[in-house]
Amino acid sequence: MHGLLNTQQATRFGLIADDSRTFILARLPLAKKSALAMHPTTTDRYLMKQSLNLKIAQQLSLTPQLKQSLKLLHLSSLDLEQEIQQTLDNNPLLEQLESESSIPTELAGTQATTNDIPQPIAEAVDPSLEIARSDHLEPEQKLDANWQETFASRQTEIRNQTSDATASSAEFTQFTSQPETLHEHLSWQIQMTALTKRDKSIADALLHCLDEEGYLGAPLSEVAEYFPANLEIEEDEIHAVLSLIKTLDPVGVGAANLQERLALLIAQLDPNTIGFDIATATIDQHLDLLATRNYTKLRKELGISETELATGLDLITQLNPRIANTFKSDNLDQVVPDVIVKRQADSWVAEINPDNQFKLRINETYSELLKADIDNESSEYIQENLNQAKMFIKSLMSRYDTLLLVAQTIVAEQQAFFEHGEEQMQPMILQDIAERLDMHESTISRATAGKYLLSPRGVYELKYFFSSALTSSDGTATSSTAIRSLIRKMVESELKTKPLSDSKIAKQLAGQGHIVARRTVAKYRESMQIAPSSQRKSLH
Repeated sequence: MHGLLNTQQATRFGLIADDSRTFILARLPLAKKSALAMHPTTTDRYLMKQSLNLKIAQQLSLTPQLKQSLKLLHLSSLDLEQEIQQTLDNNPLLEQLESESSIPTELAGTQATTNDIPQPIAEAVDPSLEIARSDHLEPEQKLDANWQETFASRQTEIRNQTSDATASSAEFTQFTSQPETLHEHLSWQIQMTALTKRDKSIADALLHCLDEEGYLGAPLSEVAEYFPANLEIEEDEIHAVLSLIKTLDPVGVGAANLQERLALLIAQLDPNTIGFDIATATIDQHLDLLATRNYTKLRKELGISETELATGLDLITQLNPRIANTFKSDNLDQVVPDVIVKRQADSWVAEINPDNQFKLRINETYSELLKADIDNESSEYIQENLNQAKMFIKSLMSRYDTLLLVAQTIVAEQQAFFEHGEEQMQPMILQDIAERLDMHESTISRATAGKYLLSPRGVYELKYFFSSALTSSDGTATSSTAIRSLIRKMVESELKTKPLSDSKIAKQLAGQGHIVARRTVAKYRESMQIAPSSQRKSLH
């Protein structure tokens, strides 16, 4: 076909329909129709040829400053600190304020009241922060020193300060005590024993096979593979060393599972202890019944009374199989609240946490260099960093402004929660706050993600205050958070011998006017990590 289909062939392959061909030819001028009618192949070429068309369309694009503002708004306080530090390191025209007296009032945060809405920080920016062009600056003026020397000396000073701070921090951490790990605690005990060098090597290999809870999950045959074949270490040797490890402190380390650990722990007690035999038999033979709290079958299997069983179970509950918890660090990631809620007069108000507010400004020494007689390349470099620094400061202040407005609106809607607790939480979704502030839901989501609020009731993530609504019998809406609080209180106050099932909890909620299905109760209970009624049952 010489790389080109005629009209009939194109129609056969579905490329051009007969109706389309007729329509196209009908719209041609008369002279063109006559010319094409005399040359069918030319008609085919005319219909199949490619063409370029211009089309005008609207497309939404974000400015660099808007992109940066959205990025800073989404960051948590810890991530924001890293972002600011990185920007300070890369931009010599940006510096951080240290003294409280130098903090601009616009950045220090505005106290909120019920009748006074604070001025948005983004609108209270000093006019000097507006991004200017270098060709509109004042006439040139001479500086006392060459700007390159000033720049180099300042950079050296910053590096020295950073290295001094790092060295000081390293010196401080050098003298702070570090928590001892379980592996270190066991290794120290192994070194204090009279084991041979060969046995200590075996013990060290076994310690490296322990998981974070102190269990030895790997079989001894796999542990033997860690040693070179020329040592010819037998499983009996490994088993003997493992038996020694199980006697170390804490007792129970090296056990293969929970049953073996409980057996090691119960063996440390005096055999004459009341309930010792029942507890030992339960651990050795009927731990599965104890796990499911099937006390009726467990009592029948042991052939004992309910009182005797309760005595044995009390002994088991006194055992602590979580032996590794003592060696785990309590230094969890600290949450720095972005917002502080305080009571003023008869209401609760929100303020930006001043301790978590970063104060930045333009370095005047470098900005003044633009007025000096410097080369174009240097001028462009300083001007570019100056524009970026001003844009970053405006984006940062816009973040505080948006966060403050969102937090104030949330606190205003949840006054009952701060006054009475979770049971008075009002149902609220992102759309509610977005409509009140005339913002997009995605902006509200960014402003609340990873941001925390400090109040007399505790520290909460801002997203915690958003919850779905459940219909009550009187037609009003109840927050799902409030329902969870009611479920938790019911479980805490129930009789341990007759715990409430999900159906009974649903009935009690209905008696209080809350229409909640049994499966919804089960979902909320599981989300709060509350065991089902069969596992919450106790003998007394």
